[in-house]
Amino acid sequence: MTFNDFELHESLQMGLNDIGYSEPTPIQQQSIPEALHGKDILGAAQTGTGKTGAFVIPIIELILRNPAQGTKALILSPTRELAQQIDEQIFALGYHSGISSATIIGGEDFSRQADAIRAGVDIIVATPGRLIDQMKVLDVDFSNINFLVLDEADRMLDMGFLPDVNHIIDKLPKKRHTMLFSATMPKELQKLMRSVMKDPVKIEIEVSTTSKQVDQRAYFAPPRKKLGAVQYVLDNLDWSSCIVFSATKKGTNELERLLNQKGIKAGSIHGDRTQDERTASLRAFKNGAVPVIVATDVLARGIDIDNVSLIVNYDVPKAVEDYIHRIGRTGRYDKEGIAVTLVSKADQKFFDPIKKKVGDDLKVLELPDEKAEAEKSGKSAQSSKGNKKVEVKLKEKRQSGKSTSKKKDEKSEKAVDSKPINLEKETVKISTSKEGKVIIELKGKPKPEPGKENKQKPSKKASGKKVEVKLKKEKDPKKEKPKQNQKKKAAIRKDFEAPERIGKATERKQTVRKPSKGMWGLIKSFIPKFGK
Repeated sequence: MTFNDFELHESLQMGLNDIGYSEPTPIQQQSIPEALHGKDILGAAQTGTGKTGAFVIPIIELILRNPAQGTKALILSPTRELAQQIDEQIFALGYHSGISSATIIGGEDFSRQADAIRAGVDIIVATPGRLIDQMKVLDVDFSNINFLVLDEADRMLDMGFLPDVNHIIDKLPKKRHTMLFSATMPKELQKLMRSVMKDPVKIEIEVSTTSKQVDQRAYFAPPRKKLGAVQYVLDNLDWSSCIVFSATKKGTNELERLLNQKGIKAGSIHGDRTQDERTASLRAFKNGAVPVIVATDVLARGIDIDNVSLIVNYDVPKAVEDYIHRIGRTGRYDKEGIAVTLVSKADQKFFDPIKKKVGDDLKVLELPDEKAEAEKSGKSAQSSKGNKKVEVKLKEKRQSGKSTSKKKDEKSEKAVDSKPINLEKETVKISTSKEGKVIIELKGKPKPEPGKENKQKPSKKASGKKVEVKLKKEKDPKKEKPKQNQKKKAAIRKDFEAPERIGKATERKQTVRKPSKGMWGLIKSFIPKFGK
């Protein structure tokens, strides 16, 4: 089956050809004919199945068939990114037909959005919160609305938009076509469905299932090792673009910073970023300028990004449906992908239902041991506390009768003295001499320097070498000699002799009578002193 079988308007068919749509997806194949006949649609399908086309194509076709003044369709979306993506598809499909649209979302120019509403564009794509803000300022004319679409309705419910959605629906005409698309059907949503829809046609395509084209893996990692696990995954798997999902906005910022510090070019997107920042990050990721983007669940649903080959769940999602939507970002349009989930002890309660739902398609693996990885790369593993490399400078004892010249011995001694010896690769025998010296005897042959293998050939007779290492004794504070400046001061005190006049002054001071206080002191000062 092709889109030609729907007998669509020529200008719409041209738009489909422009974006390369030739065959409808299963949900489009079932939804479009029913919508063209004016039926309400209740669609349930996993992400990446072409839900946007399932409602945009029939809306454009019916507007072309019955042209009228004013805004004729309202599409509500939970996130700005999804609203922008829907508007882009409307622009592409309706380019040749002159269909106009506008996005009413937070973070963009409020007055420009108000002008679009007053002008009566054909289709409004909005997030509920910003549309409510516009309705408080403007007297929005919804009288010509013939189509209402609630996209990702369960997500809007999770984000607390249900009161705003009910308020908006109350302002719409009762006679209209309604299409609701959702991955799950909680009780609150079922109640809304019954109140806003009339005998809907239910279309269900692979709800709450994961794609067989996605290689699903889980690694157990404590929180402090998750960043290292992300780096291991990025270093060892074959990927071209990657989305890393974090549970919080703060965690998203921190993870982006840490990845960039490690030399991994990464961007981020979450609800606290300005719309310009979010748009720029998403654009850079889509065009390949930034290969990794860290995001909250704002990027988990509906966003159509081509060639995402790797998904990393840094934090385990709290709901099975969120896991399915996250990993649905890869393995799209008959392409293969990989989804990796990092599970800590605290994540176990959320991971167990996911594992139960997915079954054997989700493989639980262990991260390779750090020591084994270090040995594999030819490096000795060292603990995080930091084992210091010990370099012992060894002085080779010249064997009697072997030295040919003094210069040669000095050259050999200097070469041995300047080389650190790897004790792990040598057979070492340690003994102590009578004088208290430690003797280290190396049984192995020293490894020649790179590029000098052919120049210096070790002697076959020299089976080993003995080295004496003098141990540095601890200083005894009692026997410790005074420092040079202390000696100098002591010498000055010892050699100092007071001049004669200073001695007489001291003697005189001892015989001088100290003055008394008050009147008696005054009288006493006039009485001559007798005796010595």
